[in-house]
Amino acid sequence: RLSLVGSEMCIRDRGMGFRPTALRLATELGITGTVCNTGGRVTLTATGEGAALTAFAKRLCRAFSIYQYEVNELPFQPFQGFTITHSRGARGLPFLPPDLATCPDCQRELLDPKNRRYRHPFITCIHCGPRYTVMEALPYDRERTVMGRFPLCPDCRAEYTTPADRRCHAQTIACPHCGPQLTMDIETAAQLLRQGEVIAVKGIGGYHLCANAANPPAVAKIRQIKHRGQKPFAVLFRNIEEVRQYCRVSQAEEKLLLSAARPIVLLHSKRPLPTEITCGSDRVGAFLPCNPLQILLLEAISPLVATSANISGAPMCTDDTAVQQFGVPVLGHDRPILTPIDDSVLQVTEGNPAFMRRARGYVPLAVELPFAAKQTTLCLGGDLKATFGYHAGRYVFLSQPFGDLNHPDCLAAYQENIERFAALHGFTAEKVVADLHPGYTAHRFYTPDMQVQHHIAHAAAVLAEHQLTEPALCFALDGTGYGTDGQIWGSEVFDFDGGRFTHLGHLPPFTCPPGDSVATDAQLCLSCYLGTQPLVNRAKDADVPLLQNSSAGRLFDAAAAALGLCDTNTYEGQCAATVEQAARRASGAYLFDPACTPRELLEEMQCQKADVPALALGLHHWLARWILNQAQAYRRSTVVLSGGCFTNQILTRCTADLLRRNGYTVYTACKVPPGDGALALGQAYISALEE
Repeated sequence: RLSLVGSEMCIRDRGMGFRPTALRLATELGITGTVCNTGGRVTLTATGEGAALTAFAKRLCRAFSIYQYEVNELPFQPFQGFTITHSRGARGLPFLPPDLATCPDCQRELLDPKNRRYRHPFITCIHCGPRYTVMEALPYDRERTVMGRFPLCPDCRAEYTTPADRRCHAQTIACPHCGPQLTMDIETAAQLLRQGEVIAVKGIGGYHLCANAANPPAVAKIRQIKHRGQKPFAVLFRNIEEVRQYCRVSQAEEKLLLSAARPIVLLHSKRPLPTEITCGSDRVGAFLPCNPLQILLLEAISPLVATSANISGAPMCTDDTAVQQFGVPVLGHDRPILTPIDDSVLQVTEGNPAFMRRARGYVPLAVELPFAAKQTTLCLGGDLKATFGYHAGRYVFLSQPFGDLNHPDCLAAYQENIERFAALHGFTAEKVVADLHPGYTAHRFYTPDMQVQHHIAHAAAVLAEHQLTEPALCFALDGTGYGTDGQIWGSEVFDFDGGRFTHLGHLPPFTCPPGDSVATDAQLCLSCYLGTQPLVNRAKDADVPLLQNSSAGRLFDAAAAALGLCDTNTYEGQCAATVEQAARRASGAYLFDPACTPRELLEEMQCQKADVPALALGLHHWLARWILNQAQAYRRSTVVLSGGCFTNQILTRCTADLLRRNGYTVYTACKVPPGDGALALGQAYISALEE
């Protein structure tokens, strides 16, 4: 018997061809036995001569990066050849495969006039195609996916059953004769785009609204349709060479762009795109086609603005009926989407991938914790970028984000997918964990057995993904979180020791009125910091309870107003993004006194507007120095940086560099976003820690 130990991606069948690969190798080497999917894991039994078995194991290890294996002799068991046996129910934890972009082999066939799948917009093989979004149940076999409603033709059936074929047991394969069909010809769609029309294109996890990126009025029409303000659009490019025409691309960024997940990657622009796309941003959200339909469309016209087909703030559309609300032509097809999922968004920080949004291509891959849950636990995350997770065994299975739960349709999608996620994985929640905030929407529908303070969950998420249990000083910097004292927190310092978090402090707070106005109005935020806001005084007179706010995110908002960069957050993080962008233009940083308060810093900004970029960069350095000062005061050698403020590349780099130069080991978010998309993971860590 072979006992194989490998990485999470390798020792489980992720829909990436382990079983057919084993079948092909066994046939070549004269090995007999069976391989079976048992609900996300693979059971393999092999018999043969010793040398052949060794070669079989080594070749499997090379193919799937398995780093260790053991051989145990068992009594001989005869088999008639080597077969992929019918999948059985789940044993142990289920690991579902994510959706995978079209592989190079399929892309070559797609564009080859001599291939029988030439221009077939649903070409797939064992290495690529939709997985999670088309699955109806485990184990992952064709009859349990939406492809089960498309019977294989004789040619496809032959490929499906031939061990040497790349499509052997590829569950989503089809061809023009037996596969899904388009609702519009691709050339017709391309011609509409050339004429300046907006069209909706059905993808893997939803629809994109698409327009010719070289046609500003068409892009402006998408903004009008989506009710989208000044947030930049992502741009879909034909290939990496075209991306390089518009953006600067490092090796790490190119690797992300070309990965099987095909995420949106935030790149620094090189060639101007219309302001209707960028809204003045010096970065571009660039991505490459993830499915054959996109490849064919981009062969005809490229680049395209491609953004999720939904009203801003509402959930994604997953069928033609829902997308008809936009009144645009639809390039659709008859393969259903069972699970809505948006494009993932990443950037490269300090040479490493960093998530802004973890979705298609990565969900539902699990994150392993350093300890197991005693009960299957549903972790509800937060209200914004709402992401839930199930903790079972040592793994946390995280969902894609569903937006703001204050939107009724987002809430409905969130609840529906909690049930679907549980059914797919076979989970039954024995425990429910939620955020401490008493006003969070999830509290109205789920009764939590445990509540975790927002910023502790942020810090715990980084501990969780790095499997840390040692003492550490943890920082959680973000926009808003409900503190244990009922005030607004957002620059919190915790000591983690012996499995317990002790709150040590935060930035000096400012006084602000209740409600969301201070999070959207940067001028109001600045006035509150400076103590010049009449609303605060009137609130005092009217007995309106004022709040203390220690948010680092609001400090960036106030700085944007003080520097004349931005007065309003029309989307989350807009003001902070303008400060970071200004800092990227600086030739050097303005040196603020490390001992000054946030109010003094903002007053100095207003007096020194001559070099806005230097002042903006100076804010980043001042905040990094404040973190170092806190670390030196509490004498921990390990520092954790968490919270949405650390999506800021400059802040992350400045802080981590400064800490490392002073002898600290620094951990940041890598497998999950630093912001609210990681709350469920942190909640799982704390819940298991306290069991």
